Amino acid sequence: MSTTATMTTLPKITPCGTPRSVSASASYGPYPPPELTSTWNQTKFPSRVNPLAPPPPKRRINMSWETTPQHWHNEKRRLFMQQREHERYHSAWAKPFYGPPADKEAYRRHFREVLKQQMSDSDHKKQLDLKNKVRESEEAVEYDRQCKVKDFKDFVKKFNYLKNFRDDNKTFMEDTWEKNRFHKIMTDKYDREIMRYNPINWSGTLS
Repeated sequence: MSTTATMTTLPKITPCGTPRSVSASASYGPYPPPELTSTWNQTKFPSRVNPLAPPPPKRRINMSWETTPQHWHNEKRRLFMQQREHERYHSAWAKPFYGPPADKEAYRRHFREVLKQQMSDSDHKKQLDLKNKVRESEEAVEYDRQCKVKDFKDFVKKFNYLKNFRDDNKTFMEDTWEKNRFHKIMTDKYDREIMRYNPINWSGTLS
């Protein structure tokens, strides 16, 4: 950032995300308060007039669209209100520099309180940011722990499944071998019995 931009840019006193307390809303307001007592505040200004519907007993003739008095009334009201605001701000800003010591001290006290409030809000925001970071870190650690536990459970589940699959295959193969062995023994026994009671060489000529 250039030097010119730095000098012309006003400092951002309070970020948009900074939380404000109830007392901060009143402290951060403009120094000349709207309820400042002055001669203009005691003056009762006339209300605004609708040019197309003037208050009674005056009335607008249907054939005439001229509303000069009504517009002039609203214009005078606007000028009076501008003068009141100018006098209010001028009197408020003149007191700290040209007024009595009490007014100067009140002016300085106001900005000291505003500075204290800003420092308090800044500390409060830092505390909230720290708490949020700690909470996010705890959530990240907890999520990482849950992921590790889930991976371990999945590994154990897969290991048990493969182990049971291996044991079932081994049992099935052993049962099959046992059945085949028993079937062969019974077949051989049957063949021996057949050969015993019904030999092939009845005459005994075959050696």
